[in-house]
Amino acid sequence: MQLLFGKTLYPGKTLLILDEIQSSPNALNLLRFLYELCPALHVVAAGSLLDATLSRGGLSLPVGRVEFAYIYPLNFFEYLLAMGETTKLDYLKGLGISDAKKISEPIHNDLNKLFTDYAMVGGMPEVVKIYSETRSLEQVKHIYSSLLTAFTDDVYKYSTLADVRYLSFVIQNAPNFAARLFRYENFAGSNFRSREVSHAFELVEKAQIVHQLKATSSTQLPLIGKSNRPKKLLFLDVGFYNYKADIFSSYLNRGDLNDMYKGCASEQIVGQNLLSTFVDKQPDLYYWAKERTRGQAEVDFCFVSKSHVIGLEVKSGSYGKLASAAVFEKEVSNSKVLRIYSGRFEEERFTSIPFYLLPRIMEFADS
Repeated sequence: MQLLFGKTLYPGKTLLILDEIQSSPNALNLLRFLYELCPALHVVAAGSLLDATLSRGGLSLPVGRVEFAYIYPLNFFEYLLAMGETTKLDYLKGLGISDAKKISEPIHNDLNKLFTDYAMVGGMPEVVKIYSETRSLEQVKHIYSSLLTAFTDDVYKYSTLADVRYLSFVIQNAPNFAARLFRYENFAGSNFRSREVSHAFELVEKAQIVHQLKATSSTQLPLIGKSNRPKKLLFLDVGFYNYKADIFSSYLNRGDLNDMYKGCASEQIVGQNLLSTFVDKQPDLYYWAKERTRGQAEVDFCFVSKSHVIGLEVKSGSYGKLASAAVFEKEVSNSKVLRIYSGRFEEERFTSIPFYLLPRIMEFADS
């Protein structure tokens, strides 16, 4: 490799990145030999379709020789860094939890505006790069269109010809259902059967394009998913939802996500940021729904953090009823309720956290 590319590899210092490695089975098989022959060399094997390809069989990774990491769109702090807002980023990262209440109104409003921009643009790296250079939402729309087309074209790489029509349909329509409950049968007004659509969603999820959250009605650990309840859909990035909803021009005229989305975008952006906290393992994220026989109550997200069962409610505005959160707190053992919203930080019965502190959500869950 050093002779071929004319680059010197320094074990312990060089990072060797093998991108789209699923295209080369031989390269996958060579990973174990790289470890055995040069254990000090840092190697990253990446692939947008790696999980999907491995699930089809025929390829395998050396057991005990690799560690997994899952890559997601930029979270809000990473977005600030990419946009050159380093002063605000340092302020938010260094802010003590007890000091969060002291954020002044002008700073709070400014940070909310930046988060609203982030929720519109999304966190796809190429999109953020172009937006940071041009501030053009028209160019952002073009990139999302190209990405969605590329996702559809890629289905041939990890599916059979018989599956292609279902996968293409799911990819093109799933953004419209971001942060919504859905069922497989007749998905998006189609005549497709549950079996066909569920298989398509399984493959698209392997490609990390969507995530399906199961309901849980557990009142103590462990959390157990309910297979008979509708799933909640999270798409890869909120920007695809914005593109499919065609609201970029509306945002330019109105500048208020809450009016246009009725909460869907807020829940999607929170969901994808929560997923990004599961870097070294598959996400263990649910929504909580009370057993139907015992009444109705739903909490937007539910997860475990340091033996606590966390219920997280997303409110697109500064206010909003928390009746379901109160039911969750009462019925779930060792529980804690967090609210994410556009208001100020508050610690009362429930901890209320402004959107712009979302990347630090696990700190608040553990505090």
